[in-house]
Amino acid sequence: MELKEISDALDRIEGKMNDTSEANKAELKRLGDEQVKLSRQLIELQQNAVKAVAPKAEAKSVGAQVAESNAVKAFVEGSATKARMELAETKADAVNPILTPTGGVVQAYRRPGVLAGAFRPFTIEALFPNIPVASNAYEYVKEKDAGFVNGAAPVAEGAQKPFGSTGFELISGTIKTVAHLARISKQLMEDAPALEAYINQRVVYGVDLAVEDQITTGDGKGQNLSGIFTTGNYTPHVAKLADLGTTNATLLDLILFAKTKIEQNYFRPNAILMNPLNWSKLQMLKNGSADYYLTSPASVAQPQLWGLPVVTTQAVAVDTFMVGDFSAAGTVWTRTGMTVELFEQDSDNVEKNLITIRAERRLGFGIERPGALCGGALTVPSA
Repeated sequence: MELKEISDALDRIEGKMNDTSEANKAELKRLGDEQVKLSRQLIELQQNAVKAVAPKAEAKSVGAQVAESNAVKAFVEGSATKARMELAETKADAVNPILTPTGGVVQAYRRPGVLAGAFRPFTIEALFPNIPVASNAYEYVKEKDAGFVNGAAPVAEGAQKPFGSTGFELISGTIKTVAHLARISKQLMEDAPALEAYINQRVVYGVDLAVEDQITTGDGKGQNLSGIFTTGNYTPHVAKLADLGTTNATLLDLILFAKTKIEQNYFRPNAILMNPLNWSKLQMLKNGSADYYLTSPASVAQPQLWGLPVVTTQAVAVDTFMVGDFSAAGTVWTRTGMTVELFEQDSDNVEKNLITIRAERRLGFGIERPGALCGGALTVPSA
């Protein structure tokens, strides 16, 4: 019986019970009993309605249902050789909430471009003048060492004027090729232009890296350039302990000695080359009171010694240095600047959809005035 129907029946009963005549007394007793019965039904319906909206007990998980099933209990006890059970449905939102998908379902954020590795800064080549040439060889006329004889002198009136002389020699060199190859797929070139550009950059960087190493330490044999640290291309400092003026000599004194030696050759030093590790050691030098010569931990010393800028580069070996008038010491002869080309017709590229990248430079390098460079071992002589 619906709640509204019970309520209407109770109203009708109450209306009849208001009639208190003698004729209705027996009827009143019957109606009272019926009212009690309907009231109980009404209370029961209300209680059921409350239960309908009350929160339900949390559903058991699949694992709990399996563990508590009689079939599993019998299997555990050894009275059954297998266990099979049918599980009640479990709503996913009750015990299996929706979580962030993993395993690539949701696309991860990708940082744009390519995270570059380390690139060594290039500094040495820029210290020298660069002259373009249109041949595979270069040459120049050089004054011989000690080739100038100065005959100028005061002369009496009518006397013979003195002669001077200058000796010359022809110096020649050849252009060398420094090249670098890489191979990438054609699909990569079409689908990932940023990655392809980065690969190109690395190929170009490799050529410039090799050029700087050649200008620094090339031995001049075969296809190698002749670098500034090659014997004959610079003046060794050959300092003795007495040359540094004191028994408390430091590396700072040695560098000043090399600078002075260049000035004695009539050149003007404009830079000092050394490895970053050695510059760090120089910054650590302290006097007898433990005060830093060049800096303090609260500040950063400018890379400069004796009025000259210090150029730090890993191209220079640890514990070596070079002071020089680099603009007068030598020349970079450029036949062809950096050239980058892409080829499909190389080896089996066509069969494999590959592209070959080639980067190269053609250049020469020559030291014309070894007296403008002075350096060697960056160690205080023991005697």
